[in-house]
Amino acid sequence: MRNSILALSLVIPTVAGLAPYAQAAEYSRLHTQWKGDAMPLDIYNGGSTNNYAHLAKKADVSGQMWSITQNGDWSRLTTEFRGAKMCLDVDNGGALNNFVSLQPCEDVSGQSWKISKTADEGWVRLTTEFRGDKMCLDIVNGGKRDGMAQLTPCEDVSGQLWKIIK
Repeated sequence: MRNSILALSLVIPTVAGLAPYAQAAEYSRLHTQWKGDAMPLDIYNGGSTNNYAHLAKKADVSGQMWSITQNGDWSRLTTEFRGAKMCLDVDNGGALNNFVSLQPCEDVSGQSWKISKTADEGWVRLTTEFRGDKMCLDIVNGGKRDGMAQLTPCEDVSGQLWKIIK
């Protein structure tokens, strides 16, 4: 079943004098409908996948604490772990094409995320300005990249349904 996607309104306080995408004070966990809240989105620390996003067992670690800052229809995602200067971005080419990792924040479309409501109440889809609304944040199921986050064509699958928990 396909459902239309509606824009989700995130309420992030505006503070006078702060530039767009100023760091929000609150952190949230993000998890998929597929794996549930026991497996939130996290960031690898070291190795060949350093700074790449993946699902990991829920723990009291700063890589699972995400800040979502809004600028109009678009949001940036950063972690408490790497701080406000490292934004979730989409790889463009290479062996990890369409996988997502933290990269230095810049004014690029791969770091502009749209958070859209779904027909499943409380669940959202995440897409980027770079790849458009037909490519959704999803999780690899199996193989050597099992559990890693990547953009794939949007479908009615539970790995593309995300919940944001403050």
